[in-house]
Amino acid sequence: MNSCKFKRAIASSIENGDRLLQDAKYMMELSRFPTSYALAIFAQEEYAKALLLCLVDTGAIPWSANVGRALRDHVCKQLVSVILDYLSPDTEEFLARYNFTQIGKPRPIFPTDVIDAIHMICYERIPHENYRWWIDPGERPIAQKVKAIADGKLDQQKQHAIYVHVGKTCEVCSLPSQVSEAAAKAEVDRSQRIGDHLRPYDGAPGLRDTLDSEKLIAFFRLLTGTLSPEDFGANWWAR
Repeated sequence: MNSCKFKRAIASSIENGDRLLQDAKYMMELSRFPTSYALAIFAQEEYAKALLLCLVDTGAIPWSANVGRALRDHVCKQLVSVILDYLSPDTEEFLARYNFTQIGKPRPIFPTDVIDAIHMICYERIPHENYRWWIDPGERPIAQKVKAIADGKLDQQKQHAIYVHVGKTCEVCSLPSQVSEAAAKAEVDRSQRIGDHLRPYDGAPGLRDTLDSEKLIAFFRLLTGTLSPEDFGANWWAR
């Protein structure tokens, strides 16, 4: 498929994410915290759509009907947002991650929640017959945050921020007004960081040219079968 189509779709998704984020900020100013919360999650999903398209454009994920469906899959995009959240740390996380006292010490390729999110995306949301490799195998449970997203809990919270939830016996189970200012602000701030990351100062909108991006592309290529385990392991950061 023509790369220009992907680049246009990437830019359009980021632009729409920006629009949703601006609306979320406006709702914050009006103290409409539930609406702000939901719009911020929608913005993150648009940014996540852009990242998925970037991975297709770089050859990390082969384009297919399953990928097309994943672009409309809210849970899949929320899992991709876990990756974007890692790629765009806040100041405190950035300083902790690049602590000079930790230089030279062995580090995992990605944190467990990011690794689990990638596996969930490849094995459950956009399955393909070539997906067969599992990084960091073991008996540890799936990261709680990722499991909750995969089980649809974040999407449910987004829905509850918009609609009154009425139970089977007509009891009111939740109200949008239960969304707090702190919860809305946290998602707006996260959306801002993610959106800023996808708008590099020295390049086109999309995935930045960083070591983490290199690792991410290689990881997806391994899982999609376009990179052998031997070639993946030859990278210095994978040893």
